[in-house]
Amino acid sequence: MSIGKMNELKVHSDDWNLYVERLEQYFVVNNVPADMQVPTLITVMGAEGYELLVNLCTPDKPKSKSFAKIAEIMQKHLQPKPSPLTERYKLRNRKQKDGGSIADYVAILKKMSIGCEFREGLEESLRDQLVCGVRSEAIRQRLFAEEKLGFVKAYTLSMSFEAAERNAAVIEGQDVHGKVTASAQCSRFETEEGEMRIF
Repeated sequence: MSIGKMNELKVHSDDWNLYVERLEQYFVVNNVPADMQVPTLITVMGAEGYELLVNLCTPDKPKSKSFAKIAEIMQKHLQPKPSPLTERYKLRNRKQKDGGSIADYVAILKKMSIGCEFREGLEESLRDQLVCGVRSEAIRQRLFAEEKLGFVKAYTLSMSFEAAERNAAVIEGQDVHGKVTASAQCSRFETEEGEMRIF
């Protein structure tokens, strides 16, 4: 009995690289030998994925290819490698969105950095974009004040400052989006003239 289950490949929505990573782990936990990896892929990937694979391999048959070669063929078609310069441009222009947390922003930056080929400069680049793209000007100024600021420290401090801003906003009667919180709403009553007064 096999451990786990591989879903069919959804050609137009699934990430092929992630699909391959999951399949490789499926091979490991189920002790699938090398000569059975291609048959296993063909069996689990579904009709749509297999039809695409057949078309890409023509005039050869997919079963004549190695698993690594099939993974490469599919990757080039479904997710052609982008230009590192293009990916760096996208990263440099990514700002923290309204309503998004620091943690969300950093997760997006890490994902976007995959195709940038920063290598040893990865953490420095992530730090720079975190500082430049953070929504809060107060947090940015606090980070500017740090003499030695690596990525991990910048991320940790940003999370702390964000939490402090959130707590301060709640105490002042507003949430992080500027709306009056229920706990801080004042009592209201209407005068005879129809004016609303807040206590």
